[in-house]
Amino acid sequence: MKAPFYYEGKIDKPIVVLYLAINLLVLINIILHHPVIGYDAKENLKYIRSLPYQLPDDTDTREFFSAPLPYFLPSLIDKACLIWSESEISPGVIDNCMVLSGRSAQALNVILSLGVTYFVIKIAGFVRPGRQYLKISALLMLGVMTVYYKTFSQVRGEPYLLFFTIWAIYLIVRMTYSREHVTWAYGISPGIILGFMLLSRQWGFMLLPAIAGLWTLIILIDKSNRWRFTSSLFVCAIVAFLMCGWFYLSLYIRYGSMFAFNKSPLTFSFSNQPVSFYRHTGLQEFRLFKYPTRDTFNNQLFPIFYSEMWGDYWGYFVFIQDRSILGQMGYGNKELVAPYLGRVNAVSLLPSLILFAGIVSASLTSLKVIGKDAEEKNRSLYCTFLLLFVFASLLLYLYFLVVYPIPDQGDTIKATYLLHAMVVLSLLGGEFLDGVLARNPRIYYFILILLGLVFAHNLPAMITRHWFFSHNITFP
Repeated sequence: MKAPFYYEGKIDKPIVVLYLAINLLVLINIILHHPVIGYDAKENLKYIRSLPYQLPDDTDTREFFSAPLPYFLPSLIDKACLIWSESEISPGVIDNCMVLSGRSAQALNVILSLGVTYFVIKIAGFVRPGRQYLKISALLMLGVMTVYYKTFSQVRGEPYLLFFTIWAIYLIVRMTYSREHVTWAYGISPGIILGFMLLSRQWGFMLLPAIAGLWTLIILIDKSNRWRFTSSLFVCAIVAFLMCGWFYLSLYIRYGSMFAFNKSPLTFSFSNQPVSFYRHTGLQEFRLFKYPTRDTFNNQLFPIFYSEMWGDYWGYFVFIQDRSILGQMGYGNKELVAPYLGRVNAVSLLPSLILFAGIVSASLTSLKVIGKDAEEKNRSLYCTFLLLFVFASLLLYLYFLVVYPIPDQGDTIKATYLLHAMVVLSLLGGEFLDGVLARNPRIYYFILILLGLVFAHNLPAMITRHWFFSHNITFP
């Protein structure tokens, strides 16, 4: 457990400082943020109320289709609160016990964040032993993402999804690197973790095409070990199905689809979305860098997603909407915060370019997968696996947006839904920076200084303004 935090037998102070800083910021937001504020927050709280005795249906909550694991432990707090307070349940009403269960869900997110950042360090240390700055770079790329802190402050399934996804990636990468020694039993642990991942959020299925692609590559390039790897993946799939299959079968039995949603899907066609959805960048009149808040880019994919990744387009974190989700009309801070969020988008071009450079660099590395050097081949498989995951996530998310269009606003365009892919991008960005260090240390350190300045500028955007202790929210 301690090994990732050590370098040459001593505590790696920069790693420890970054690790603690990221998770301290997560903790601060969880203490401050009100659990009723967030994407579909009230529906998620209603889901908690439905458990632990039965799964919710579409009359209980609009989130009925979501996987149940993130809601289970908070539901026990909710039930204990109801028994202790002898409260009566009023359908559709967010009461104090729901708020308490929401606070407990937020508290659990701290543990999940500690785990996510731990596995980021562990993966970086595993694929590049002795390369201290790869860990630093990967953590720093993760730490500058506003969407990370915004997501972990809310009552949602994505923190669980991210935790189990990054854990599963670590286990599969470890199997890949030691495939000459794997047996069928090696598939049990990743199978369990994949099962938990798929019980956290349906977005977890985005990892499966990447695993299939990795398996196909190993079948083609490593004839001596392909059946070892295949047998372990087969066991992995069986265990994962036994873990989570019951939930998806229940969705199929109740709603006719294992991927049920609270809207009816359209037949896939790019024409489901207007041309502006694909084409608009937000650069007209530089609005992306001036007013990146709700109603500025109605149903425009890139500017909304970018503004959600680095800022708060929808207004659930630092932007308080004029039409007030707090029940206090006129309380909004749009005129004050919008120009600042525009500057956040502008300075975040640097980490965005590094993430893109990470994709390009990993793509070049993946071409070496047919090389003869074992270490080089393993690194190529690793980069290919991460790239496949990122691309599969982007394509499946685009498919979702096209099949379930919301033409007027584009409410389903949220970087939170792809946070698990964004964290993998931080590993690829770290790989790129590590390559810069190997070629020109001065440029590397200059980039680190610039990233530190970006973090300092964006820090106010990483701390919620929807404070639990200062807003008197009236329950509907």
